[in-house]
Amino acid sequence: MGASDKKRKLAEEATSPEVKKAKREDKKEKKEKKEKKKERKVEEEVVEEVPVVEKEEKEEKKKDKKEKKDKKEKKEKKEKKEKKEKKSESEPEAMDVDETPAEKEPEAEAEPEVTKEEKKEKKEKKEKKSKKEKKKQEETNTEAQPTNGETEEPAEQEGQNKKNARFICFVGNLPYSADKESLTKHFEKITPVSVRVATQVDKPTKCRGFGFIEFDNYDRMKTCLKLYHHSMFNDGKYPPRRINVELTAGGGGNSKDRKEKIEAKNKKLFEERQRNAKEIQKEKQRLEKAEETGVDDYAHIHPSRRPRMA
Repeated sequence: MGASDKKRKLAEEATSPEVKKAKREDKKEKKEKKEKKKERKVEEEVVEEVPVVEKEEKEEKKKDKKEKKDKKEKKEKKEKKEKKEKKSESEPEAMDVDETPAEKEPEAEAEPEVTKEEKKEKKEKKEKKSKKEKKKQEETNTEAQPTNGETEEPAEQEGQNKKNARFICFVGNLPYSADKESLTKHFEKITPVSVRVATQVDKPTKCRGFGFIEFDNYDRMKTCLKLYHHSMFNDGKYPPRRINVELTAGGGGNSKDRKEKIEAKNKKLFEERQRNAKEIQKEKQRLEKAEETGVDDYAHIHPSRRPRMA
């Protein structure tokens, strides 16, 4: 009796509305899953078909391109053959009756070889002649114009020196109390770019008796050499004294090259100062004569041109 009771209970539960609803929902879920699987399969098949189609299209395009290229090449070959045939037909007509085309062609081929060899020989001869002429000209220039070569080299050196030039003046015979401020005041009218005073190692405030002044252009350096050489320097601490303004070379050091440069520059400067002194003396003598006689022969001439007239 126990087994029969269990079967009845199971049958009743199966026929209950709750169990029926659960079964229906299970069936619906299974159907939805099946439909989703079908849709996925369809999408995958479509995706697979698309690249296959694209590959086929690309292959077809490549085949078309190759076919077109082949056709063009065939046409070009045909045209070349036709041109060659026409030329071969026209050449025997232009030939003489006695000569055959086989005899004429080797002569035509031999001619360009001869012309090339001749051209090469001519070029070599011309090159040799040109080289000889250049050598002769160089020898004549070196022998006939030794002074020009000497003048051109210093001119080039001067151009290079101007590019790398620094316009520096040496100031000597300074008092031991001189410093940067007093030296700048003395040369303030010319406005130097930099002022340097040499000081002692043990006493940095004590001057060693000289300094250096640098300018931004040649004209200001020249005016400094003319106007401030043997000028009276007075800093209020020592009695006023004459200072020397000379040329110098930048870079510092006591090398032979630097010393030679400084000596050469100062020699030229000394010569210019002597000339200026002579001109000043002549001008004084002329003025004295004019005062004595009352007649000035150069009164109508500009002062800058009077030294040339003397």
